[in-house]
Amino acid sequence: RDRGCYLLKTTTPFRSTVWLLFEKVVFLCVSLIVQLAIARYLQPELFGKLSYLLALVALVSPIMALGLNSIVSREVLLRPADTSQIVGSSMALRLLASVVVASIMIVLAYKLLPLDDWALFSFLLISNIATSALVVDFWLQAHVANRYGVLLRLSVLAIFGVARLIAIDQDAELAVFVYLAGFELVFTGVLYLLAYHKLAGGLQFLQMSLSESRRLLSDSRWLLFSGIAAMIYIKVDQVMLGIMIGDRAVGIYVAAARISEVWYFIPIALVTSFFPQLMNKKVVDATAYAMDLQKLNDLLFALSVGVAIIVSLSSSWLLPFLFGDAYADSAAVLVVHVWVAVFVFMRSLLSKWLLTENLLRLSMLSQVLGAVANVALNYFLIPIYGPIGAAYATVISYAVAGYLVLFCHSSLWPMAIIVSRSFILPLRAIRHGNQLYNLS
Repeated sequence: RDRGCYLLKTTTPFRSTVWLLFEKVVFLCVSLIVQLAIARYLQPELFGKLSYLLALVALVSPIMALGLNSIVSREVLLRPADTSQIVGSSMALRLLASVVVASIMIVLAYKLLPLDDWALFSFLLISNIATSALVVDFWLQAHVANRYGVLLRLSVLAIFGVARLIAIDQDAELAVFVYLAGFELVFTGVLYLLAYHKLAGGLQFLQMSLSESRRLLSDSRWLLFSGIAAMIYIKVDQVMLGIMIGDRAVGIYVAAARISEVWYFIPIALVTSFFPQLMNKKVVDATAYAMDLQKLNDLLFALSVGVAIIVSLSSSWLLPFLFGDAYADSAAVLVVHVWVAVFVFMRSLLSKWLLTENLLRLSMLSQVLGAVANVALNYFLIPIYGPIGAAYATVISYAVAGYLVLFCHSSLWPMAIIVSRSFILPLRAIRHGNQLYNLS
């Protein structure tokens, strides 16, 4: 039996969404204040170097995760009696992969990075091994018990937010902020282990099973490749800017991206909380399932366009006001980059849909095409337009991965129709009014 089912206090999808939204709002406020303080303190060049090192580690992190994250939630939902083996095997696989990948990358980076950067990069990689324990968070998601993860993450946020502000007050060097990022990963992993120990009746019930491991790896291999590709088109712009132009360009770009990405908690919270409900409705009523997909996608589209318009119109004064005059060049980058939100919001639902429909290979295809497009576009646009070129490359690559790819295979056409209908939401609303979702 899934022992956690008897110890967890689950909530409805709506209340779960409220918890996640509460977390993200608090996280938004606290992290934004801390990030602004760090950016102002370090100035564009050192802030760019910090972002560059974190981006390098982020490119490696999907390999360490092995694509198991969403698989854990799905398998716990479908096979609750096997929870101890699912969670235990997933955690063991992630731990093994993290150790191997970190070791290989540390050796390779020694020949590619300056010695000081290599030492900091190596520390971050070793710290990232602790993220193996994040498997517990997906176990919580499967039980719609997100509030435990919320409380845990907010505790970490408070502790390390204060630590970073103290570091600024004490005129700390760049290395201190890198160390804090690494210790935060380790501390978070430890807390997740303690949470599972308490809520599931003890870590001793976790089991490592070779047959379960093979099953998980077989199911997750396409998500692994998807995760690698996704991280490439999320972070490769920062890495390529650092290599092709320099740390200051990364700092200018990241300042704009921080404001653009700060809204991404909205689709994550909505889709994560309603995912179990969507899975159940798919089995019970296919028509209602399709209509709920359209409703949710329309909502995500409308919210993203609203965010993009407001941020675009305010970018000229918003960036200098928040980050300081040294980041004035970031305003032009933000005007372009913020429109990524349109595809990011709807991509959150698309990713879950691909999982429920068992279209993991096509999920990988979409991520790979997005990654290839981003790398190619960055290669040509960064030398000409600098950070603004990287922003254009990001928007186009997200459009490729989140929309254009849907026309490449007949299995993806249902979602292509849903996304296309969302793009013409204003026209549909004018034409159908109150009957918008009562149509056959």
